[in-house]
Order: sequence, then structure tokens, then C-alpha cells
Amino acid sequence: MEANLIMPNNLDLKRLEHFLVVLDCKSFGKAAKQLNMTQSGLTKSIQALEEDIGVTLFTRHSRGVNPTNFGNTLARHAALITAQSNRAKIEIEALKDGRSGTIEIGIAPSWLMGGKMSRVISQVIKNRPSLNIRIYSQVSSRQLFDRLLRGELDFVIGTEQFGGQHPECEFIKLTEDVHGIVVRSKHPILRKHKITVTDFKEFGWVMRENETFYRKYFESIYVEANEPLPQPIVETNSIPLIISTIASTNYLGAARWADVEVSGRTDIVLLDQPFRWKRNVSIMCRRNEPVSGASNAFIEAIIQNFSDNYI
Repeated sequence: MEANLIMPNNLDLKRLEHFLVVLDCKSFGKAAKQLNMTQSGLTKSIQALEEDIGVTLFTRHSRGVNPTNFGNTLARHAALITAQSNRAKIEIEALKDGRSGTIEIGIAPSWLMGGKMSRVISQVIKNRPSLNIRIYSQVSSRQLFDRLLRGELDFVIGTEQFGGQHPECEFIKLTEDVHGIVVRSKHPILRKHKITVTDFKEFGWVMRENETFYRKYFESIYVEANEPLPQPIVETNSIPLIISTIASTNYLGAARWADVEVSGRTDIVLLDQPFRWKRNVSIMCRRNEPVSGASNAFIEAIIQNFSDNYI
């Protein structure tokens, strides 16, 4: 018959492990050898456990010990407690060194279309099969950056924000991206020997939404040229729509050249200086915050696999 035990809140896990070994060996002497401790030390450990619980756990006889009803009851619970404790230790260690757990990454869409990122993912998962990788993508790197600041993502890969200077973030530069004003390859503006902002007047614009980097650049080139700011014909957060509209009309637009390349379009060109510029592509992490082993492994794999070629 199972006896009822009143269990204290501060049971010593080491004493429970000692108890289970004695139970298995049915002898304090054999158990002490298995635990690599003195028999007197083991006896004191079991006595302390009995005092904690307030019951006798073993009856002693000439051939060793047998569990009491209380001992049998404790055995079932102790095995579960120690198993759960060991499993928790294993899971915590796995989380610490990145073998398991979850990492949440923000990656700009065009950086997901090539083969390099899939190779990085395969490499990381191969060494950490229990790891769960969650990848989120949004049109704008700025949107992902804002999510990073809110603690929703572990790190972000995309166009560097705030020029790589932000009090809450650290930036690891991977490469540079070329951006600029784009037009279709047979656009009439290309017949001009030297293109100026004044030449843009007769053509409409397809432009990103307000407060984006592209929109601010669009406004700045008109301010610098002392020209009135036109109203875009089309405003959108869709990069594919901007690219396809530019390819089929005489509208002007601004885009990252890698996005044009990824789209497979060969009928779009990038205007020459001063209408093109470079921006860093970086890994962005929160400053002064520990990075998990899994995140570190992913970041190291990205850096290792990255080159100056576009993904």
C-alpha cells in the first residue's frame, strides 16, 4: 500500500539521487562505491532526507536495506523529479550552446531569393537538428528594424538603418548595395547626354510610401536642385510593382539594383551618377544584450558564407 508523504518545498536533488542509488543497490556500501563517496557520507545524506520528509525510508537488515512504504512512495516521485531535473539541465545547456531552442530573424525579401541564405540555414540546422528557425520578411528593412527594437526579433539582415549609428543597436557590415533611379532600357530620357533633375519634369514617378529612405531621397534631389517637388503618380510599398511598372512605362522610380537583378528583368537600367548611391547591408542586433548560442551560430555562418556578390 502506498503511504502518503508530506513533501517539503526545498528537497535537495542530490539527496534524492543518493536515495535512488541506494534503492537500486539495496545496500549503502554498494551505493557509496557507485557514487564514489564514503558510506558514512551517504548515510548522513539519507538521514538528512528522512529528516526533511519526516519519515523512515529504509529498513536495515543483515543483507542490506529494503524501502519502507514511504520509501516506495518517494521512489516514484524521486525518479520523476530527478529525470525532469536532468532533462531541464540538458535543455538549458542546449539553449546555451545553440543546439536547440528558437531564433527569430528578420530578413529583407530579396535576400531570401538566392541560394546563399538557404545554404546558411542548411549548415546551421545540420549541426543543430533540434533548432527551430523562424524567419520573418517585410518589404522594408526599416519595418524589420523597428520589430528588432521592440524585442520581437533576435537580429535582422538587411539595409543598414540610421547609417549604422543607433544607441540601441550594433551593426555588422556584410557588403554594400547599389541603389538609384531606374528607368526602362528604351526610356527617352536616356537619349540625353547629361541628365539633370529638370529633365524629370515630363515624366511621372512610381515611388515608395512616405517616411521611407527612397521617398526622402526622392524629395532631397528636388530640394538640392531647387525644383518644386512633384506628386508621385503611384505610391506603393510593393517592390515588384515598382519594377514591373518601370519596365512597362516611361515612369521613373528608385530601387535597389539587387532587387532588379533578382526580378530577372533585363529591360531596366540604373541611371549614372549623381542618381545612384550605396548603402551598407548589415546584421543588426540589439546592443548590450546577450546573443544566444543559436543566434551566434547563425550569424557566424552568414559571415562565413557571405561575399561581396549579391545573394
